[in-house]
Amino acid sequence: MKTKKYLFLLSLIIIGLSSCKDSDIMYYEGGSVLHFMKKTQGLSFMTKPNIEKDTMIVRALVVGNPVNYDRTFAVEVVDTSTTATPEQYRILQTIVPANDTCGYLHVEVTNPDFLNIKETTLTLGLIIKDNDAFKAGGWLSYISIVLTWTSDLIQPETWRAMRFFFTSKYSSNVYRAIIASTGLTEFWYYNPDPETGYQLDQYEGWVYGKKFGDWIREYNETHDDVYRHDDGDYEGEEIVPIY
Repeated sequence: MKTKKYLFLLSLIIIGLSSCKDSDIMYYEGGSVLHFMKKTQGLSFMTKPNIEKDTMIVRALVVGNPVNYDRTFAVEVVDTSTTATPEQYRILQTIVPANDTCGYLHVEVTNPDFLNIKETTLTLGLIIKDNDAFKAGGWLSYISIVLTWTSDLIQPETWRAMRFFFTSKYSSNVYRAIIASTGLTEFWYYNPDPETGYQLDQYEGWVYGKKFGDWIREYNETHDDVYRHDDGDYEGEEIVPIY
C-alpha cells in the first residue's frame, strides 16, 4: 500500500513538472547565474515634474555562492521592447556587491517633458548576457525586463496591496487621491520597501485607508460632482473608498 501511494505521488510530481512552461523552469548548471526579480518596472515623473533626470534601480538575484569582491554583470538592449533612443537613457552601473547575492542595475532616464518629443512614456528592454562573472540563468522568464518611465502617472508597483485598503478599482484619479491624501506613491505592505526596508502593518493600512476615504468624502461635499475615475476600465464611475 505504501508503495502504491509513493508511486501515485511520484506520478503527480512528474505530471506537474511536465506541465510547466519552458520559460518558467529554473536553469542552473553550477557557477554563478543571474536573473532579474521582476519582468517590468516603472517610474513616473508626475510627482517630481521639475526633475530632468532620475535613476531607476533594478534588482537582480544571484543563483550561486557569494564571493568576497564586487562583480559586474552584462546587459543588452532589446530593440523590440525599446522606444527610447540612446541619448534618452544611460546605464550607469551593474554590480553585485561583495558577499551579496543581490545585484543592482542603475539606469539614468530623462523626463520626457524635457525632451523635444510628443511621447510622454518611454520604454527600455534589457536582457542579461553572459560575461566572465555571470551567466544569464535561474528563472529563465526573468532574464529580461522592460523599464518604463513617463511624465504621466503610472500604476504603482504596489497597487495589489493598495486595492485592499483604498478602493478596489484603479484609475489615475485614484492614484492622485492616494498621493494627495497620504503622501505615499507606493504602499509596501506585502513586501518591505526595497530602499528603506520598512514594511507597513495592517493598522497603518487602516489609518491610510481612512485618510483616503476622508479625502474623497471632502471632495464630494465641496464639488458639484462626485470624484470619478478618469481613465481605464472604470472611466466615469464614482470612486468608492473602502474606509
